[in-house]
Amino acid sequence: MHYFLITSFSREISRIDLIGIIFGHIIFGIAITQILDWSWLENLMSHEQKAKMLKSYNWKDLIVDSSIFLIFIGVLFLLISYFI
Repeated sequence: MHYFLITSFSREISRIDLIGIIFGHIIFGIAITQILDWSWLENLMSHEQKAKMLKSYNWKDLIVDSSIFLIFIGVLFLLISYFI
């Protein structure tokens, strides 16, 4: 049942609508990042704790972080290709 809702929605939306939605979200993300005050993040950890955390960061953590990012990008491209 939900599959038919998704396919009927994809027939009603055009490429221009999809591009507008994606760019609108990107612009909103950039704007909200600039508007919010992120200075409180500096106070979460002391300089010593940050240095200790960065020293313990290894290649396995880098692989996990990059795979999460690539999965997000893959899902985004999958959604884009579904509607185009």
